[in-house]
Amino acid sequence: MSGIAGILKRDGGPVPENWPSILEQTLLLSSSRTYRFEDSIPIQNGSLHILLLGSGSGSRIGSGTKDGVREICDGEDWDECAYAHWHEETLQLELGRRGTGRKPLYWLDLDEVGDGLLFSSNPMPLLKIAEELDLPTELQQGVAEYLQLGYAVEGGALLSPICSMPIEEKFQEICTGARAVEAGIASTPAEDLKTLVTILGKPFADYTLLSKLWQYRSAKDKGIAVLDGTLNPTDSVSPFLERILQPSGTALLHKAHRAAAKRIELGVLAEYVGVQLHVSEDMEPIPPVSFPMSSWLKNPVSSLGVLAEKTFECPEAFCGLPIEQDACRALLNSHQRGDEEHGEQIFALLTLLLWRLQVLA
Repeated sequence: MSGIAGILKRDGGPVPENWPSILEQTLLLSSSRTYRFEDSIPIQNGSLHILLLGSGSGSRIGSGTKDGVREICDGEDWDECAYAHWHEETLQLELGRRGTGRKPLYWLDLDEVGDGLLFSSNPMPLLKIAEELDLPTELQQGVAEYLQLGYAVEGGALLSPICSMPIEEKFQEICTGARAVEAGIASTPAEDLKTLVTILGKPFADYTLLSKLWQYRSAKDKGIAVLDGTLNPTDSVSPFLERILQPSGTALLHKAHRAAAKRIELGVLAEYVGVQLHVSEDMEPIPPVSFPMSSWLKNPVSSLGVLAEKTFECPEAFCGLPIEQDACRALLNSHQRGDEEHGEQIFALLTLLLWRLQVLA
């Protein structure tokens, strides 16, 4: 067990005497070894107070470096930890988490009662201090919901006011032949379908390719995390990565080769599809993820339903094709009314028309 905690007070007012002890007592529950750094710095409007606490064999506190940075870390190494950096020259506190998020970190904004914040690996001391200050808190309700449901409901928060750190989606532009494809997280199945038509460069009738695309994307993200060293390889990820990297001859999963492996274009979704669709039968197959393709096409407000209607109404999509537009629209209308099941035919027609529009573009 280990943990970190601290106080930053910037309004020139004194730190209540019981706050450090509340934070420190929580850390002492997990270890008899406690590390402490405390300082008070004169500023224009009074003084700035900083307190850093760390406990447990997995935590450490720096003694100050030539760059003037104090650090405490909850974790055995910097690959998987929660940390706090105090920059003595700029008087800035940096909080963060690295790795896959196994080390918790909570902080309480004191904006309503003073300029500053408190942070801790355990939310309970922050709750106690918030109650002393009469700050609004939803911790009790949030804990009750979590214990009953096993998850926190949407819109709920354990601490309020709460500081959140947004997670930004990262997109990578890569080249597949003569086409540039943005291999990111599409917002809808319709966008994924158009991306897949672009990657393959031809129409197709096998709708399970759409579910395979989602699996490849997930495997790609896990693969990058493995090569970055932030995720340990599992039995389900390692065979997939080995198939992808086999043509390159690059050693896999060895730390000495990770820097080189990261330069491999793991984001090329077309390469994923090409490798997976041509693996020999003795290779372990990845079963397709089931999804209600027919129901999506039947629903006029779903992304695939909207895409089908717009595409079937587009005269340019039928340009040069020996297909009657009116007959295709009648087929879609019959499927949406529930008269007959035409899901597979509509899906195949949709990929054909999308491909045609991309060729004409």
